[in-house]
Amino acid sequence: MPKPRLRSLEWVLSVLGAINCILITILFSISQIQLPDGNLSDIWPLPAIYFLEIIILGIMCVIAVAKNQDHPQSFWSGIPWICSGILFAFVILGAWTIGFYLIPAMVLFLIVGIMADRRINGDYALHTIYFVSGGIAQSILVFFTFIG
Repeated sequence: MPKPRLRSLEWVLSVLGAINCILITILFSISQIQLPDGNLSDIWPLPAIYFLEIIILGIMCVIAVAKNQDHPQSFWSGIPWICSGILFAFVILGAWTIGFYLIPAMVLFLIVGIMADRRINGDYALHTIYFVSGGIAQSILVFFTFIG
């Protein structure tokens, strides 16, 4: 596939992933607020902080696609991998709640990262480490949030 087509596909997939992140967090927030005796203070600080994080991840992936032109050593080339890794932690840790619904965004961001690396001859090994590190860091954050 020619490079301009890959670039366009990266855009489409990253925007779809970001839309998934935004819609799922909005729908889960509304569902929590609509519970009997539910109000906005019921989701603050948690899970609202996680919801904001998920929205930011979606937006960051779209920004990374915009910023990552043809530079394999660019900071932005690893962002889709990190976003996918963090969402992977949400998918695993929130498997019975929001996690299942974040699978499309996680997969889309991972595909965007792979496509970008293929297009610019990026470092797959390093970016796999980013993916795993993002997931581990998010898992540790969630673990300490619930302990503390």
